[in-house]
Formats: sequence, structure tokens, C-alpha cells
Amino acid sequence: MSGADRARRRRAAPLRAGGLLLGALASALGCPGPPEVPVPPPRKPAGAAVLPACKDSGCSQAGALLAAARAFSDVRHDYLLDTSSAMVPGRGLSRSAAGAFSPVGLACARPKAEPAAPAATGAPGAAAAPAAQTVAAITAAPAAAPGAPAPAPGERAIDFRYVGIAVDSVLVGADVDLPAYFSAGGTLDRRRLRLVAMALVADEDPQFFEPTESVVPAATGGCACGRATHFIGAVKRGAMVAYETDVTAGEAHGTALGLFKARLEAGDRRVTMTSVGELAIEGVEGAPVAGAKGGGQAFGALRMEVKKAVPLAYAIYPVADVCRFSLAEPEIAPLPVDLGVVPYGATGTAQALITNRAQVDVRVTHGERTVEVPAHGSAELAFSWTPEGATAGCERQTRRDTFVVQPKDASAPVVPRERAVVVPLQVTTGMPTFSKHEPIATETGRSPDYGRASADWTCPAGYVVEQCEPQLASCLSSTGSCNAEGYRLTAEATADGRGCAFRCTGPSSTIWGDHGCSYTAAMVCRLGCN
Repeated sequence: MSGADRARRRRAAPLRAGGLLLGALASALGCPGPPEVPVPPPRKPAGAAVLPACKDSGCSQAGALLAAARAFSDVRHDYLLDTSSAMVPGRGLSRSAAGAFSPVGLACARPKAEPAAPAATGAPGAAAAPAAQTVAAITAAPAAAPGAPAPAPGERAIDFRYVGIAVDSVLVGADVDLPAYFSAGGTLDRRRLRLVAMALVADEDPQFFEPTESVVPAATGGCACGRATHFIGAVKRGAMVAYETDVTAGEAHGTALGLFKARLEAGDRRVTMTSVGELAIEGVEGAPVAGAKGGGQAFGALRMEVKKAVPLAYAIYPVADVCRFSLAEPEIAPLPVDLGVVPYGATGTAQALITNRAQVDVRVTHGERTVEVPAHGSAELAFSWTPEGATAGCERQTRRDTFVVQPKDASAPVVPRERAVVVPLQVTTGMPTFSKHEPIATETGRSPDYGRASADWTCPAGYVVEQCEPQLASCLSSTGSCNAEGYRLTAEATADGRGCAFRCTGPSSTIWGDHGCSYTAAMVCRLGCN
């Protein structure tokens, strides 16, 4: 592999999986309470816009996102959402037993300034990017991840997609039980609930970190930075759409998704929409999507396009990652790994980029394949899936895959000795084809009703026409042909490509002779989720 290829792949380095580990695990672990996350002074973030109240058709996209959120329940939360860019990379955070984070007055890490992408010969490669990117670096479209289609003009290559619930400034996952956020010593009686769709774009130059003087060897092994367990990583850019509503303690019953669904169905004007940056969304779980091409419904996988990226979040890493012999968990991009549209029984494959954040060379084993990745280097890894099912339509399936990371030097004193990394996979699937056959005929007579020989069929949702054909045609012409002596039989795809129109016309008389036509209409549709 050439040095240029390595540099290109390094520029497509991924973000960590998930969205935000900001204390949202408190309810899941039975110790709920207000988040202890450092919150910047409230101000309107750059690029944000508050839209009118969500009601009627204006909430069609919000309803679609409710369905899509469940497909992201397995995505981990390793980002700190901050649209004001007030956080300080390297600052320590302390994670409580309940999963909440609070700031620590120590800088545990700093951006690594030395070269971080060695070439195949072992020579050092390009240096890591500084914390502050130039305007040119921000506006240039990053290289797409291996195997992914190149972004269209104006798009940004997306490393991370997410749809889920946020409580105040904490992205908690696909869903959460609301009562936990108003109990166990909580001091707030009103919280802001958000249904969030966000996408983070690929880093052109991924930033690595090294320990500061505050990081010292720990008595039990590894290292420590005061009482910090994690530190704030590099700023991540992207765009977000959020449907927001306030919730009081008296209204906090059941789950967040359930409350959102109820308010949307009621056309509640307390639901408003906020956008940060510019994010276009299409094709959410087969539900109606506002702005879908041609109107109506958009079927298939969720598609996000970042038209304008702004500072949106910060990565969070364990302090152990900057220990000298730490086997840091690698980053994966894109996340989740989307295999696209794959019919039942077929095998879909997608490439992901694995970036080694450890300071030692590692081996990555996935199934029967093993690849070596140098310290702070990258390598491609293929993920495959053969979905099964029996649904006539676009079905969204998710599953988990795993690869194992070990040090290349088996004798290296790294901690832990190996890591098993879970990768969420997504696929849009369904029956490969849908077929329909039906005999159609007029009555026999001097002036038959040829309208009875017409049929308009539509493919199931998520399918497009592959074939429209009349079979076993027979008309009362002298030769039996349905395309002679005034007879005409046609079978054509509809203008939108989602159905067939069958027509048979012929002669009529009032004095003598019988007329009529018959045939079997046959339509074949193929899976066409977009």
C-alpha cells in the first residue's frame, strides 16, 4: 500500500460508535438523577433555527423518525453533544457508578503532535491535525469510507448516523423511561425532551491524544489522572434535526417515545423543531417523509445528507486509552455499517474502516480473516450478511457482528490482552420479487364491455415493476389474435414505475357476429427500496 493510500484512508478515519455517554445510563442502572455533565452557558448555537410548532403534515418526518429510532438501539454513546463548542479537549471527566459524568479540574490528555500514520516501510507519515481546523478543511468534503458511494456535490461523507431520544443535553439512546429523570433526588421539575436525528461527518485528519503530566502510573497497573475516568476528545462536526417538547414531572409517565407519539398524534403545538447545521433526511422505515422525491412515501433505509456541517459534539475516551501500554478500542466508520438493500437469501457486503487508536501495532481478526494495523493506522474490514424472512415489502433488520483485537507482539504488556468489538449492522431487505397473475375477460357478444378487460395493478410498497405481460391471450378474431382485425391488447408500466396498466379493446357490431377478448394478466415486481 502506498503512503498516499495510507494518508487517504487515514483521512477517512471514523468516529466512535454511538452518540453520548453523558450520564443517561443512570436510569438503566437503577440510580437515576439529574445529569452531572458540564453544561456550557446557554446560547443559540451557530446555524440553529427554531421552526413553527409541529402539527398536521409538519410532523410527518417526526413520526417517521419515531419508527427509525428503534433501529439504533444498539449504538453505543461515546459522544458529548455540545453545539456551542464550549468544551475543552483533553479535560478530565469522572464517571460515577450510575454512569453520570462530572468535570474534573485536570487536563488528562493533549492532542498528539508527532507523526501518526507510518508508511509501509515504517517511515513516519503525516502529522495529526491540530485541534482547530481551518475554514478550508471544514468546507472541503472528506473522502468517503471504503466501499461507500462518493458523496454528491454539497454532501459530506458521513461516519456516524443516529436517531434517538435526548433528555436536556443528554443523548440517552433509542428510548428511555421518563420517571427516572424526575426522581431519586432530582432537583428539576421540567425537562426538555428531544427526538434527535444527527449525522457526524468524516474527519479529514483524525486527532489522536497523548497523556499530560497529570497522568501517572497507578498502583494497580495502568495509569490514573486524579479521579478522572475519561477525557474529552476532539470536536466532531455534523448536523442535527431535533423535535423538542417540555415535560413536567407530572407528565413523565412511560417511555419517551411513547410520550412523543402521543403528542404528535394529538397535533400538540408544544412540539417544535430545531435544526443545527443543515441535515436532509429521506427514507425512514417506509413511513411518509416530508419532502420525499415525487411526494408521498419514501421507502427503505434512512438516508442522511449533511449539506452544512457545524461543531456538534465531542468524543469521549477512557483515561486508560492514553496509558503507555493501553490496548485502546479502535474506531469504526461508517457506523452503523449499512449493507444497503439486500433481498432475502442474497448476501450483502460492506466495507468499514478500522482505525487503531492504540500506541502499539495490532492484529484484527474477523471470522477467518486477520489484518494487521499499525499504531494510529487504518485498515479495511468487510462485513457480510445474508438476511432471511418472508415479508413482501421493505423490512429493516439489524444485527451485531464482532471482531477481535490483539497486540501484534504477543509478548507486549498491554492491558487488556485483547478486545472483542461489537459492530452494529443494518440492512434493508424483503422478498426478491412479488408476482401476481389473474385471468381477465370480457363477455362474448356483439358489443362486449371492453372496460371489463382493463386492470390497473400496483406493486406492494417498496417494490418497482419489472415486467407487465399478457399471457394466454385469445380474442374472437379470425386467427384468435388480440392485435388484429380491430383488436388491441396492451400491458404497460405506469408512469411512476410502481404498477401495470392492462387494456384490451376491439370491434363492436349491432347486427351480426360475436366479439370479445380474454387473457391472463401477469405482473412481476422486484424489491426496489430507495
